[in-house]
Amino acid sequence: MTYPTRLSAILLGVAVCLGAQVAITPAKAAESGEEAQREPEYSKAFRKQAGKIQKSVQDQDWEQALEGIDKLMQEEGLTPDDLQVLYSWRLAGLQATGQREAFMAAIESYLDGGHARPDQIGPMNQQLAAWYNSQKDMEKTLLHYRRFVDATEDLTAQEMDTMGRLYLQAGDEPQGVEWLQRAIDTAKAAGEKPAEVWFQLLDRSFVDMEDGTRRLANLERLVAYYPKPEYYSRVLALYSQATDDDRLVMLNAYRLALEDAGLETVGQYLNYADHALVLGSPGEAARALQHGMDAGIVPSEGSNQQTLKDAQTAAATDRKNLPKDAETAAKNAKGEIAVKVGLGFYSVGDWERAVELVRLGLEKGGVQRLDDANLLLGAALVQLGRYDEARDAFAAAAAASGSSAYMARVAGLWAAYVDRKAGGTAEG
Repeated sequence: MTYPTRLSAILLGVAVCLGAQVAITPAKAAESGEEAQREPEYSKAFRKQAGKIQKSVQDQDWEQALEGIDKLMQEEGLTPDDLQVLYSWRLAGLQATGQREAFMAAIESYLDGGHARPDQIGPMNQQLAAWYNSQKDMEKTLLHYRRFVDATEDLTAQEMDTMGRLYLQAGDEPQGVEWLQRAIDTAKAAGEKPAEVWFQLLDRSFVDMEDGTRRLANLERLVAYYPKPEYYSRVLALYSQATDDDRLVMLNAYRLALEDAGLETVGQYLNYADHALVLGSPGEAARALQHGMDAGIVPSEGSNQQTLKDAQTAAATDRKNLPKDAETAAKNAKGEIAVKVGLGFYSVGDWERAVELVRLGLEKGGVQRLDDANLLLGAALVQLGRYDEARDAFAAAAAASGSSAYMARVAGLWAAYVDRKAGGTAEG
């Protein structure tokens, strides 16, 4: 399994011109009174031969220059200043003559010898990482990119992404996950939308690591930023597995998934319809089935067609009875009755009355599942485009979820959906 990186795009993208000009005589202090810089310490052999080499460099006679450089570098007793200049000339010559492999070997030798300035260490290691990546040497690619990262302050999210992918390719998934998480957090802190592929890579890693808890949290962030049926499908499967297909959790989750991105499979549409029918929302079941048929996912024949007709018939009956049910609920001291009638209005698509009845029930008190009631209220408010009120309802649902952590998770996804609908930014 491979994890493509951005390294090929930066191969040889960092200039390594270390300065082909060098003063062989001692430097003088600036007349401005500033403290003189340290005077270079050149060896006797360097002073004797460097002038001729420098002329070849200036004339761009690289063959002559490289020959002289290689000969001088074999001398004993060369100082760090000698080597700094000689490496600069040698690298310039190798780059100018297109000797890429030798050029990279010279950079590596320059770094390994400790001759590089602090500001050169990061860019040079980045170049070496790009080179070894092009040579498919993943061990050295990772080595040098790690050194680039260690030498670089204020890494970008894209550079963290590259670090993460290299670790994944090397089989170190914990480190890969850590760096991809950092890329996401860095992008968010900068007000940028994290890349979809980062969440995808994390999902694959969490599957390999058998880490279901972090996988679900990552998928929830993924659908918050990139709502697609395939991603919701994974979330729904994990919710169903974790809650033993709890009907309230799943109804609210299916309701959101269909509203936001659509469902992916026949089974999801049929399960949604089943939960809606059992919990007293036949019109919602009919809408789900019709949506699936219109999308060409649910076959519009046989038992599916019969279920649709039965749901439509039940919704039509409810529509006739709801006005009277609303009057009864208004007189009843128990808020639970009003919430159930509110679900009936939601079922038949009367969003205004659904909001009215659910709020009436919440005001009366005695509602058994405040989390479910507030989720229903928020869903109806979304249909009316009243996003600020919907956001408050989802926050109330999360606060009321208590031990039902998955109802709180569904409320969080609804809130992220509202943020996108209202033009905000998804948070995860």
